[in-house]
Amino acid sequence: MDLDISLREERLSPSKKVDETKKWDRSNRISMMLAAVEKCYEKNVKSEVEILLDEFSSMRKQPDESVREYIMTKMSVAAKMKQLGMHIPDDVVVSMLLASLPSEYDHLKNIYSCGQKKWPAHELIYHCLQDEDSWKLEKKTCDLAVVDCGKKRKKFEE
Repeated sequence: MDLDISLREERLSPSKKVDETKKWDRSNRISMMLAAVEKCYEKNVKSEVEILLDEFSSMRKQPDESVREYIMTKMSVAAKMKQLGMHIPDDVVVSMLLASLPSEYDHLKNIYSCGQKKWPAHELIYHCLQDEDSWKLEKKTCDLAVVDCGKKRKKFEE
């Protein structure tokens, strides 16, 4: 089917091949109809940016979510905003990411704010993952220290 003839070729004069002209006219009508439909469903960029900005600022890390997933999700929202014309500089995104992390990451926030060098997002992920891994390791050692041997304790009677 040659639905895009009107986009590729100029209209032939009506005195030339009638068949070719009919094909071109049909293609042109379809193109105009598609343009009208597209205009009816045109996105409202302002409202989309507002929704994404609200999502970006209100998003918090869930307890069962890994820090990598959280940062990647938040970075994808920032990328969508950039596509819509609202560019947030990377260092601001990283600062907002750090501010939205739970209190376990407070020492990372201090390191970032005191440091001379600003971290890109991938470096933030690296630092957060290192911390998360060290917490998991600490938790395992703490769990091992608390393991009960299974002995029954004597009840204290008054």
